[in-house]
Amino acid sequence: MKITEQNGKVTIDGFEFYGVIQQEQLCSTCKSNLIYYDIFDTYFCPKCNYWTESKCSDPNCRYCPNRPEKPLAYKER
Repeated sequence: MKITEQNGKVTIDGFEFYGVIQQEQLCSTCKSNLIYYDIFDTYFCPKCNYWTESKCSDPNCRYCPNRPEKPLAYKER
């Protein structure tokens, strides 16, 4: 898995999105650096492919309703 960050965008195996690789936050399972995914305003582990936070219960939230089940849902296609 190739992960890079440049100009406010993260690229994971060719998939590009706005975000940041967190140097100080690690996955509790695999110890990989977490990634902040800007459009969903939350963090995820790219290797485990899971969100670190559950969706909120706010019906007016502009982030959670559109969030896919897995951060890298494109990999499952």
